[in-house]
Amino acid sequence: MRRVIKIGGSLMSRPDLQSCLPELFDVIAVADPTAADPLETLVIVGGGQLVDAVRKWDQQRPLDPAKTHWQCIELLQYTFERIGDWFPAWQRVDSVASLQDAAQQGFSTTAPNLISVRSFYDRGNDGDLPHDWRTTSDSLAAKLCSDTAADELVLLKSCEIEESWDRRSLISRGVIDEAFTMFDNADWKLRIVSANAIA
Repeated sequence: MRRVIKIGGSLMSRPDLQSCLPELFDVIAVADPTAADPLETLVIVGGGQLVDAVRKWDQQRPLDPAKTHWQCIELLQYTFERIGDWFPAWQRVDSVASLQDAAQQGFSTTAPNLISVRSFYDRGNDGDLPHDWRTTSDSLAAKLCSDTAADELVLLKSCEIEESWDRRSLISRGVIDEAFTMFDNADWKLRIVSANAIA
């Protein structure tokens, strides 16, 4: 089984992230009794406060939406590097070639695989996602899920999630981004998990 987990960028400022993240991954695994072994776990990280700062500046002094979008994409490399520093045992995938090789031959099953956004998303490979604030790391994670033929996407969020909320409700509440509707017919399963599962 191949699972993509997106770590919400807002979790980057959580003081106990290094200690609680492995526990959160265990919670995710236990909540899915149908998961088969071995499990390939692919992880990407959101932009958090870095991107929030750009969003705030853009509200005050808007720039070209596409330019701002790609500037935010570049910031995701920083959160990739930081998580990689915090979890050195994780396997890093930081290029198009290494991602393609792993997708064909199989990712590591002994440790999570930390995936750089630039290994699957750029101006020449954008999956037709809008180049503006409608696209966040949620839809990037969905694209990775589709690109790698993953079985499941888990969005790890810092907010509370109601089980009754469908995708449209999640979008209207700002829990997931507007571009996520492009994946309504995707083959993979979607789960949204609140990081509050670990106090």
